[in-house]
Amino acid sequence: MDIQNVDGFHYLSTLPDQSIDLVLTDPPYIISRETGMNTHYNKVKENEANEVEFVKTEAEWETYKVEHEILNDDKKDLYRRYGSLYGKKYCVKTDYGAWDSDFSMELLDQFIGQYYAKLKKGGTLILFFDLWKISYLKDLLEKHKFKQIRMIEWIKTNPQPLNSSVNYLTNCREIALVGVKGTKPTFHSKYDNGIYRFPLQGGKNRFHPTQKSLELFEALIQKHSNENDVVLDTFLGGGTTALACKHTNRQFKGCEISTDYFEQVMKLI
Repeated sequence: MDIQNVDGFHYLSTLPDQSIDLVLTDPPYIISRETGMNTHYNKVKENEANEVEFVKTEAEWETYKVEHEILNDDKKDLYRRYGSLYGKKYCVKTDYGAWDSDFSMELLDQFIGQYYAKLKKGGTLILFFDLWKISYLKDLLEKHKFKQIRMIEWIKTNPQPLNSSVNYLTNCREIALVGVKGTKPTFHSKYDNGIYRFPLQGGKNRFHPTQKSLELFEALIQKHSNENDVVLDTFLGGGTTALACKHTNRQFKGCEISTDYFEQVMKLI
């Protein structure tokens, strides 16, 4: 297993062409944004740090009750403490910072070209990406001569809630495109509808904001590669691909540019 704390392009430059059997990766989706959800998250964290007990007054609660035709005071404490009837229930971070906002479609284009060069003939690329940009991803795969392009879908059985005004359905599912270099890919399944139902990664091993399901990645690796094959991930993040390779007896090669995430992954592995 080879894991390095370096930039993805630098790591790819160290690999021989046609040396990889499977690329399974989850690059930034280029979706960081300031939403109402993220503003609420930041405000709650700020108030907790400053030990602010109430953010709304009694008078503001009474006005809110009238405006929204609320007949009782059951939610009064939540509203006064957090400014929301739901309290902290939907306190979810949706801005992933420079890690996501500094990425671009132009960089993704370059990565896909490198993946094609590093894959063996018959090798497979599985790349997760934003649902609303999936047609652009398909165009890039075709540009770099990937064949047999198809879509797979991960249905999250325990999704985090999102603001219903901001594409809430996309938080319940994620999409990846599969492309093959040439023909005759490794594929261990007679019948496959491309739909996978697994929970989000939880517990102490979840430390990355977009960490994928370990069960999902184990299933994908077993289906699209053989034991002892070489699997690559240049956006290792929470280490899911490396750990899945360890569990399925595959050789792993990859990198993570963040020193913090890299160190946590090395402890996990």
